Amino acid sequence: MKKIALILSITLTIFIVGCSSNNEFKNISTNRIKNSIESSKLLVEKNVSHDIKEFDYFNDVQEDISDGFVIKSDIRTRLEDIIVIKTDDADKIYSTLDSYKEDMIIRPFGDGYGSENNATIAKNTIVEKKGKYVYLISAKNATEIEKRIINLIKK
Repeated sequence: MKKIALILSITLTIFIVGCSSNNEFKNISTNRIKNSIESSKLLVEKNVSHDIKEFDYFNDVQEDISDGFVIKSDIRTRLEDIIVIKTDDADKIYSTLDSYKEDMIIRPFGDGYGSENNATIAKNTIVEKKGKYVYLISAKNATEIEKRIINLIKK
């Protein structure tokens, strides 16, 4: 009888922990996140935004992307990239964003190409996954932008 109670207790605990971790984040559109970032004073460069599906770097994982956007500096020698993707396969998209960080941020800007600030920004690039959201932030105000994203998606 004690074994049955123990098994039920463990099963219930696993179920509760599993359910709570899935419900930590809201289900909002990435467009709402983009509008919030663009309307803030956190972006310092003149930027352009694109739907994630128009951005060629992510062609190999298009089928895993539900929604997303890219905000990039309008000036090629200035580093300010913000990418937010909503997906059902956060691990796969995280891996892709980690590769993007290396290919498109660290290699070209890591030595300070365009501006001394670019090396610091590249070094401090954030790549994270929170529930169904995966994001990359490479900007002067990266931690503040991340806080804004988390405040929007966290319940």
